[in-house]
Amino acid sequence: MKKTIERIFKMNEVLVDVLVYLDSTKQSNTLIRSQVDTIVNFEKLLKEDSNIELESYQIKKRAGI
Repeated sequence: MKKTIERIFKMNEVLVDVLVYLDSTKQSNTLIRSQVDTIVNFEKLLKEDSNIELESYQIKKRAGI
């Protein structure tokens, strides 16, 4: 699970880099820019729920459940 968590964080970093790139190449008003922005910045409930799942898994693993 540690590698999965690391992968998720790296994917998020890459998506942020994509946003910066799209903005720097004057592609701020594109569909793909909007989609990436939504996932990175506006899916807070999904991100929170995902973090809770990961934390719950780690707690259970430590407890041997």
